[in-house]
Amino acid sequence: MKLKIRTKVLLGILFVFVEFVIIGSLSMYYISTLKYGSELLIKNNYRSVQYAENMIQSLDETNTAVNSLFLNKHYQYDKELVAGSFDKFEKNLQLEGQNITELGEKELVQSIKEKYARYKSLVLEQNIKSIPDKVNFYTFNILPLTNELKAQIFSVSTLNMHSIVQKNEKLSEMVSQIYKNLSILLTFCLLITASFLFNFPNYIAGPIKRITENIKEMVNNNFSSRIRISTNDEFKELSEAINDMAEKLETNYKHVELQPAVTSVPEIDENEILQNIQGLLESIRPVIESISKNSGNKTLLQQSELLKEIEYELSKAIKP
Repeated sequence: MKLKIRTKVLLGILFVFVEFVIIGSLSMYYISTLKYGSELLIKNNYRSVQYAENMIQSLDETNTAVNSLFLNKHYQYDKELVAGSFDKFEKNLQLEGQNITELGEKELVQSIKEKYARYKSLVLEQNIKSIPDKVNFYTFNILPLTNELKAQIFSVSTLNMHSIVQKNEKLSEMVSQIYKNLSILLTFCLLITASFLFNFPNYIAGPIKRITENIKEMVNNNFSSRIRISTNDEFKELSEAINDMAEKLETNYKHVELQPAVTSVPEIDENEILQNIQGLLESIRPVIESISKNSGNKTLLQQSELLKEIEYELSKAIKP
């Protein structure tokens, strides 16, 4: 398949661009994965811990009033304080019931609801007034139930805290794996890019150097040298045109040396060959100039200037 030099340059630039797109896309994917893990998974567990703490706090506030009510005969029962504590507990219990994330958490929440309903019915004011021995009732009924409630609420908190620790460990492992994958990919892409940047200028400068050296040999009447270029592009066309011209000039001069007395010698259209070479140089030189300016490669810049000189010499040699 024949590809022009300009096409090869564009393909090389496109390849480097695709490398950066791949690295950028993978980085964005990994970042979004970490964001999802930290914001959605851990946040839900953290909320459950917060709800458990709020329930413990509201239960302690209720117990302060309940303890005084059962154990202090002169205590004035504050309905608004107890009602506010009940509302706070029930609100956080409802939020926790909507935020089930761990195995066994649903059963714990259901058990807390049942025990809380019993606890609330035991500490209502209308029931307390009918109890003859309030101390014994508190000691053997309310206090054990309160401790069971706290223990199960702490279990919910512990379950979610343990899950947070596990998920943090998994996220740490994921970060390490992501860092390893990106490091390998980045190293691979950098090696390919460095190889491309190092070899591509030589791919351009090598044929130009061989062509210019061959033209210098022809200027010195050495027509036996030939250019060997394996690439299937403008360089090959240029080298073939120069080789054809050198071959014809060599044949012509040999014929002249063998038959010096003959006045009519087979003529070759050198003007046409020179025009073909000049045309090929004009098509290649802008590409070389562009690459040399963008990459700052001194070798390519020197070859570009040399091509200008050759074009100038050819323009003087071409007959009008």
